[in-house]
Amino acid sequence: MKRMKKIYLALPLLLLLVSPYSAQDTKSEQISESDIFVDKDSNYTKSLLKIIDDLKVIIAVRIGDIEQKHSQLVLLKPEYKNKHTIVTEDTPYLVDEGYESNLLKYISFIYDNNKIKEVKLESRKKRIFYEFAFENKTMIINPTDVMSTEVILTRFDEEQKTMIRNISLDNQIRALRLVESSLRNAFYRMDVMIVLIKERKDRSNEYQIDI
Repeated sequence: MKRMKKIYLALPLLLLLVSPYSAQDTKSEQISESDIFVDKDSNYTKSLLKIIDDLKVIIAVRIGDIEQKHSQLVLLKPEYKNKHTIVTEDTPYLVDEGYESNLLKYISFIYDNNKIKEVKLESRKKRIFYEFAFENKTMIINPTDVMSTEVILTRFDEEQKTMIRNISLDNQIRALRLVESSLRNAFYRMDVMIVLIKERKDRSNEYQIDI
């Protein structure tokens, strides 16, 4: 009985010793290995994590907005039911690192039953006189887990891959802000597209009934 009593007395002490490490391990999982020199308990780090959490919430809202807008768009353009690509920048000529180049940027959405299955942000840059020298950047975004977004850099001589959760907190914020602003711009472009298609359809119908 005395031995059992000692065990019961020692148990709360053991829990006190173990639980802080468990909490610390859970928090450490949110920090990328590339941030091993960051003070995980500093107010600065906590503020960065708060920004990341806020951006994730905003991105989820943007995704919902686009899904709702897409349901309206497919009534006018049924061909966009499963995939819709929006060109965000098309520059036929620019000087990049001293070379004449062209640049194309776009965002594409893959849908499954009116729900966004995948979002791609892509930029394609190519030398005009040296077409073999190209550089493509791609973000493949999973709406249900934005931190698993895959980042791919493809050049004519190499390919690099990583995920948002594996980069520094500062770069995570930059990437998430890019995703959020791209979704917001896509929403506005879809809204304008709906208005223009509707106006064109109305003008056509007006001409048809003018007998």
